[in-house]
Amino acid sequence: MSGAGERQVHSAGEPPGYAAGRVTAVFGALRRLLCLAPVPAGQSPAFLRDRLIALPLLTVIAFGSLSPAYGEVHGDSSRIAERTGPALVELTRAEIALDQAQKEADSVLQGPELIGLGQTYPTLITRATQNLNEAAQSPALSASQRQGLQVVSGLVVDYNGYIGTADRNRDDPTLKKAYLSYALSMLCETAGGTDGAGSPARCADRAVHGYEATTIQDRIGSLQRSLRADLDHEAGWGTAPVVLAAVACAAFALLAIGLFRTLAFLKVRLRLLSLPLAAAVLPLLVVPVLALGTVQVQHGQAAVRHIADGELARVSAAAPAVQLSRTTGTTAAPGSVDGLQQRIDAAMRRAHSGGWASVTGFILPVGLLGAAVTGWALLAYRRDYVRVPTREDYR
Repeated sequence: MSGAGERQVHSAGEPPGYAAGRVTAVFGALRRLLCLAPVPAGQSPAFLRDRLIALPLLTVIAFGSLSPAYGEVHGDSSRIAERTGPALVELTRAEIALDQAQKEADSVLQGPELIGLGQTYPTLITRATQNLNEAAQSPALSASQRQGLQVVSGLVVDYNGYIGTADRNRDDPTLKKAYLSYALSMLCETAGGTDGAGSPARCADRAVHGYEATTIQDRIGSLQRSLRADLDHEAGWGTAPVVLAAVACAAFALLAIGLFRTLAFLKVRLRLLSLPLAAAVLPLLVVPVLALGTVQVQHGQAAVRHIADGELARVSAAAPAVQLSRTTGTTAAPGSVDGLQQRIDAAMRRAHSGGWASVTGFILPVGLLGAAVTGWALLAYRRDYVRVPTREDYR
């Protein structure tokens, strides 16, 4: 069998060790192109030829990978600060204002005195409507989310109509309670009800999700969960940026080695100090600073996600965002939602997200310029300082 095997190899024209030799040759060529192999004497033309290919290519790969990875992270930061975060806050404010409006209507229309709604209830409904409109105008919402919010706005109009009808029939206890019950069932899933003991209906604990959501509170809750999922995605690193960053790091490491070895080669072999290649090193010194800025911005995004998924999610509809005076209609001190909004803004300001994001547009042009300068300089050195062998030399 061994003799047959040898005859088969020789008949194929590949002597023993041929495959290993090819692998060694490819590995050596790769080391030479990546500036990882020593430069033998008399190989200056080949060295500069390899550098003319490798250094501009590594520059384009490094900066071309860094630009989308950096832009993705800082683009997410902008979306969180200007879109997703404010939309979540507006939905929470609308939810709280609607709950306060319901409590106000219950307090006034089911109280011992037959008085009208006054100014507090209309003010709260107006505020809830404004919050919903501001959330609907946010670019953070997808088409389906915006459509769902339009349904909520329509339900709020119907809810307000039932409360108004109950107010107009406040002299008739039966009609008044019926319309209040209709309004409450539109606002939330109810529990209890008016029984022999006089127990009023109330909002039940929220356990409705997704397509089963029919009430105003459930629909708002579904939109909030959807936006929180978007925020979690935006605040995460993401697979594509991580892969691109890994490629950029490897390319920058090889580029730095190549540039410094080329500068040393030119200094030792040609007694030449290359200012263009030295200038091409300068952008590499900025890369660690950009990496630190990216980590800082991502920490700010994580802080916003922590606030949105934690404290903002736990703000119940009964927690007052504002307290309106029934006599003056004025607004008191900001409540918990306003405080959380300020903390979200502060987290993004501390991360200096706007300043770091402004660098995104310069990364790729700087890389292309560096590749052009490097290629031009090496081509000039190869032409002016090194005699490239011609065909005549081999005759």
